Amino acid sequence: MKKVLIITYYWPPSGGPGVQRFLKFCKYFHDYNWDPIVLTVENGNFPNIDISLEKDVSPRIKVVKTKTIEPFSIYNKLIGSSDRSIPITISAKKEKGIIKKLSRFLRANLFIPDARIGWKGFAICAAKKIISKNDIKAIITTGPPQSTHLIGLSLKKKYKIPWVADFRDPWTNVYYNKYLPRTDRTVKKDKILENKVLNACDAVTVVSRGLSDEFLKRNKHIQVIYNGYDYNDIQKANNITTAEFNLEYIGNLKSNQNIKELWEALDELLDDYHELKNKFSLTFTGNVNVEILELIKDFKLLKTCLNVNNYVTHNKAVDRMINANLLLFIIPKTKNNNLIMTGKIFEYLATRTPILSIGPITGEASNLLDTVGRDSMIEYHDKKTIKKQIKKYFSRWLKLDGRKVFHNSANLEKFSRKKLTKKYSLLLNEVAE
Repeated sequence: MKKVLIITYYWPPSGGPGVQRFLKFCKYFHDYNWDPIVLTVENGNFPNIDISLEKDVSPRIKVVKTKTIEPFSIYNKLIGSSDRSIPITISAKKEKGIIKKLSRFLRANLFIPDARIGWKGFAICAAKKIISKNDIKAIITTGPPQSTHLIGLSLKKKYKIPWVADFRDPWTNVYYNKYLPRTDRTVKKDKILENKVLNACDAVTVVSRGLSDEFLKRNKHIQVIYNGYDYNDIQKANNITTAEFNLEYIGNLKSNQNIKELWEALDELLDDYHELKNKFSLTFTGNVNVEILELIKDFKLLKTCLNVNNYVTHNKAVDRMINANLLLFIIPKTKNNNLIMTGKIFEYLATRTPILSIGPITGEASNLLDTVGRDSMIEYHDKKTIKKQIKKYFSRWLKLDGRKVFHNSANLEKFSRKKLTKKYSLLLNEVAE
């Protein structure tokens, strides 16, 4: 059994999609002759806590946790917040007040590449001890935070161990950088760090073809390995009966997913379709950008149907996916969004719940929907088609006396976490030779 050192900031009890990628890989690595040692933090500031994810941490996996310094604590003190967690999203809105403007400036320019840079020294020290006691055949760093890759860079220089840099998001081209008051010096330094990592690592793994295109010029050894879904998380259900027809979005809903045409379509549909108005509900489960909630308040019918739930654990989130009548999927409205492939879509598909997908009709996510035989992506402004699809599934629901409609997908098995772990293991075999 070959040993691989996995360096990740996010690990249970941290919640959210970021932690699940390598949590699931580690769950299945042993099946492919790789023994993971996980290096993570013990006192991290996490956006969400999800104790339920700890059930997926195999007792065979060695987990080493270190201390860290969290610059976000300074940031929160400056803005007068007692919350230890980090913000989920960065708003496009300008901060008001000198203290908030100053804190935003410091966040943008003091912590490069990100506010997790305080973990670097602790992690390198711990990694050296792990390497000295174990025959490590490969190292994986996963980001964000992208500062994790700087740990990998330091270890690569010292030990020459094959190193894979895993990216779940872009680095310098991440969408929210444009909302931050970054100086030219900061932008330049961040780009230099990104290039150093991409040039030094032995291979790059990414979650989408869009990210692959982003990095291809600087590292030719790139593999797309999607997030996928875990069979064990999806408990198939049948004959679910609901009193209301529920359209539900599950997960973080950001400002760049605030689609006015969608809310207009729903409000108009409620006004035109009396039977729907009495039985419809729109539910957000997760962290929702306040700008979205403010806009929905402007729609007199839609706002009466809105339900907002706080973040729930992953197992409860999957339960909600299964029990919803129609799931809402929105590709962020941002540059190059045709290249976006979010992990959420795979679990949505695996639950067999119909999906109302809003986004660019040509792109990676759109192609996936067509490949597996599900309803096609709908453009943001296409209110007519949005209404048509909702009415289609509502009518089927009525005919079934409130029983849920299930929709199977073709060729979905290749996106299972276990199959994708096999793919990752083959890459490790290649770089470790």
